Amino acid sequence: MKSRKMTKLLAVVLALTLLFSSVGAVTASAASVTAPMTLEAGAGNILTSFLDTLLRIVFDWFAGLFPNGPGFVDKDTNSDSLKADNFYAGTTGKFNTSADANAKWYLGYSNKSLVPDDVTNGEYYIGGYIAPENAFTNVVEGVIDDMKVRCIALKDGANGETVLFGTIDCIGITNGDIRDIRELLKEFAKANNIVSINIASTHCHSCIDTEGLWTNNLVKLLQNGVNSGTQNGNELQQGTNPKYMAFLKDKVAEALIEAYEDMKPGTLTYAQKDIGEEYFNNKNRPTSDTIMSELSRFVFTPDNTKYRPTMIISIAAHPDVAGLPTSSNSGREITGDYVYYTGELLDKAGYNFMFFNGAIAGIYMSRGITGDGVDTPKRYHESMRYGHEIARLALALTMTEEEIEADPLLNCAEEVALYGMGEVGVKAGPYTLWYKDYEYTTETDVDGNEFEVISAINPWSPVTETEVEPYLNLAIKRVEVPVSNDLIGAMGKLNMANYDVLVSKNEHGKTVYSTYTEIGYVEFGSKFKAVMLPGEICQDLIVGGSSVDMGVNGTSFEAPLVCDIFGDGTMCLGIMNDAIGYVVPDNDYTMGDPANHYHELISLGQYVASSLMNGLQELKNEIDAR
Repeated sequence: MKSRKMTKLLAVVLALTLLFSSVGAVTASAASVTAPMTLEAGAGNILTSFLDTLLRIVFDWFAGLFPNGPGFVDKDTNSDSLKADNFYAGTTGKFNTSADANAKWYLGYSNKSLVPDDVTNGEYYIGGYIAPENAFTNVVEGVIDDMKVRCIALKDGANGETVLFGTIDCIGITNGDIRDIRELLKEFAKANNIVSINIASTHCHSCIDTEGLWTNNLVKLLQNGVNSGTQNGNELQQGTNPKYMAFLKDKVAEALIEAYEDMKPGTLTYAQKDIGEEYFNNKNRPTSDTIMSELSRFVFTPDNTKYRPTMIISIAAHPDVAGLPTSSNSGREITGDYVYYTGELLDKAGYNFMFFNGAIAGIYMSRGITGDGVDTPKRYHESMRYGHEIARLALALTMTEEEIEADPLLNCAEEVALYGMGEVGVKAGPYTLWYKDYEYTTETDVDGNEFEVISAINPWSPVTETEVEPYLNLAIKRVEVPVSNDLIGAMGKLNMANYDVLVSKNEHGKTVYSTYTEIGYVEFGSKFKAVMLPGEICQDLIVGGSSVDMGVNGTSFEAPLVCDIFGDGTMCLGIMNDAIGYVVPDNDYTMGDPANHYHELISLGQYVASSLMNGLQELKNEIDAR
């Protein structure tokens, strides 16, 4: 190769690397501070439109410099085999609307640590942030608490069909890796009438990288870029650590089997409470003002009381605080963030713990009004405070304030003793109680000195817990989504993530890319219904909102919403069965405002949302036709 051509290629690879690294920096800043720049949304914004067009051209040029990667296959000859490979469609027959006479809930539980013994040997990397504060490398330097997989096996006993769920503390896991886990379980699933195996992630930003996008990127991208661009025959390195991914897949498969073998009969109850927007920090796009602030809770109580009950919790919030690199926090220590600490306190209360994250695009954790000023010198301390608070909220959903105050675990007796608490109506102390909302005002004493006074408002109120009828409905569908973000396409070509990418030609003869992902719909009795979606879903796509009514390009979203398809009250189990980045409405997609629309840089492209929503409509039609 001529020297000039090689120099040009190296420059392109480095530019791509820096661009990709900046994506991590933008994400980090979005999680911690308000974006400094605001571009006014709307079709008339010439600057936004210009930058959007420019970036698309640049990314297309970058991606075009590299040939297709190892996971790229011809759509015409591989589409059917990919659709059928280790895919489980869910429960069979018609969807039940009432429990059969012989139906009864059976649930099994298991969890395992996913931290390898040699975790600090320099070969493992934290997934979640890339920033100058950690020198653009996330090599693991220690372990604060744990990185887990939590699993449940569930059936209604009517026909013996069992559904498995696993949730991994990680930034995300691709459908390709999930199908590898299912491959390990293939014979076991066949022998035990397991009709669905579903793997979600917590989207934790402080666990070992399971996607391959937060590894030793500068080195791997440069090496893979040279090897790919020159086609010198050298194998492209994987983004993830192959040894670790094999370890993780084995552990997850083992935990799922253990959950199946742990199944016991019992009752399932459900409660849900809107815990208020103060617990959620909305860093969404300016065109979206939606926050799904519900906390959903299931409790499975075995008939034999010698066994522990299992609590299943779902909220929608990024576990991102502990992994952010700052001047006082390296961002290189493993922690399960608030999810770990929710489980820690529930374990103390006598429960197994299972967690599902929700539609989390742009929604982060926030202590809100209970962010009381107690010193949290390490960022994980704040995750601990939030996680314990979520656990207390879940434990107390059906309790009165008097019952809460009588429970030492819930009334924060240890914390109050440690930190002290100002009494309502007098000068505020450093600690406030989670089950009371507070109003802070400033008053002046006789000497003219100002001090804060707190007043209790909106006292805690319990919600009703109901028993869930023992019938389980679940349907999964594979859908094809276009990959039109060429920045992500370039990452795929350079073998950084485990995706099967379909290659075809459009009507104009241009090469286009797509991939298969999975969507689903689940019902636990008549009390709970939810879609199961890959990636970080914009909440407006679930319940409606301003971004789908009028997006940045001045139009409305043309596909149906989840609430239109399955009705009001439908929840979302997000980052389920695939990690495809952010999913934002087609009409609200622009690359031209990265401060407010950073989600687009970490998305498969503009038409993913409509592909998923139209797929859900098809799934609903298929369910109705059974």
